[in-house]
Amino acid sequence: MLRKISLIALVLFATIAVAEKKSPYASPQMPAYRVESRGFNDGQRDIKRLCDSAGRELWKHFPDYKIEKMVIKRGRGGPITLYNRNSNGEIIIRLDTGNTLWCQYAYQFAHEFCHVLSGYDEDYKGNMWFEETLCETASLYAMRAMARSWKNDPPYKHWSNYRDALRSYSDKVIKSRTKVHEIYAKGLPAFYQTHKAALTKEPCDRSLNGAMSLVFLKLFEEDPESWGAVRWLNSTPSPKGETFEQYLTKWRNAAEKKHKPFIEKVAGLYGVTLPAGK
Repeated sequence: MLRKISLIALVLFATIAVAEKKSPYASPQMPAYRVESRGFNDGQRDIKRLCDSAGRELWKHFPDYKIEKMVIKRGRGGPITLYNRNSNGEIIIRLDTGNTLWCQYAYQFAHEFCHVLSGYDEDYKGNMWFEETLCETASLYAMRAMARSWKNDPPYKHWSNYRDALRSYSDKVIKSRTKVHEIYAKGLPAFYQTHKAALTKEPCDRSLNGAMSLVFLKLFEEDPESWGAVRWLNSTPSPKGETFEQYLTKWRNAAEKKHKPFIEKVAGLYGVTLPAGK
């Protein structure tokens, strides 16, 4: 009898292992990173599972892309990705959240991970607002995608119902971006020209780049593979005084051929016609 029970247990264990192995949650595997859970007031394993889920929604569109190792730490004063690596050569991502505020973890990590995917660098910041806009888009995109995928494939089975909270959180953020109505009324080129000086001075103005992110959210949800273009955003350093047109042209010229039409489409949304290039 004991032998029979043992055999049944082995069969069940094998079945569960196969199911976990085939789960799309585990694919693609995220690049190497670790979590220092001190200060978060929650376990390292849960935080990593949550960040894995948010990151994969973007990472799946970056095949064969190699990035440096990362470490997630508790921060204060807002989430941030540091330019300087630590003594282990790791990119430091600080998330300003804690406990089990999973929506905040997801939102913040997707934003910071997008900076890493874009090849962020410490150079001229005159066009940094555009990278910030894409990273704000990444947060909303990842959370809305997680809300869909968690219905059948959550990190843990008992997290499945939390998908409604993910969608509700992203909906509230979208609703808070009231300046998007100015884009509807005037168009994106006029919106940019009106706020160009403010964006250049403060690239992290969420009322401005948050409004523009809603335009890009639609683009990326219609064509998710276009996220792959982001890896060439900072392909070379930006010199002081670089114009937005020069910034976009550099991006277009560096990108793979399949992504060039998307980048030219982005330029067109701002009323910018890029010169003939590579």
